[in-house]
Amino acid sequence: MRSKMSLILAVLLLVPAAALANGGPWMVDVRGGVGLPQGDYGDAFKSGLLIGVEATKMMSTNLGLGVDGSYMKNSGDEAVFGTGTDAENKFTHYGAHGKYMLGKSGAKMMPYMVAGAGLYHFKQDNTGVPSGDESATKFGLRGGVGANLMMGPRWGLGFQADYNDVMTENNSSQFIGVSGGLHFMLQSGSSK
Repeated sequence: MRSKMSLILAVLLLVPAAALANGGPWMVDVRGGVGLPQGDYGDAFKSGLLIGVEATKMMSTNLGLGVDGSYMKNSGDEAVFGTGTDAENKFTHYGAHGKYMLGKSGAKMMPYMVAGAGLYHFKQDNTGVPSGDESATKFGLRGGVGANLMMGPRWGLGFQADYNDVMTENNSSQFIGVSGGLHFMLQSGSSK
């Protein structure tokens, strides 16, 4: 199992290494929002805080490759876990992604599609009756849409909604992330 996780991590690190070979600009996004649990995960947990960061290297006018990370915390539904039980689940995600920009280069409003894969570490804590902790790292996929609204030549606002599917035991844990924040364009040193 450990060698399988090492292989997945090595593949995820190759994507940003390939992106560094190109002289295109970097896009950096820092966002906060809400994580909306879906399916079985949504039956047991409520929506909660989501924060994330992405760095994307543009490989061409419309295609970018990069890395991302996020943190989400959801409280358990007392009706599921029992009265007096304080349950919470925390997801820490790190992965690689591709972005396809749908607008013209230099446009003030730039919509995009994003798809990625990565590792999701979850930690569930239950206090009260019953009590217990569970922790594991699982592979997951995500896909979504977003838009950047440029407020100046190198910065703007970014908005994104993505669907995440984490391959947990016996089923999947799905959630939708809805977030907004700051978007930065960083010109590489070799570009004019």
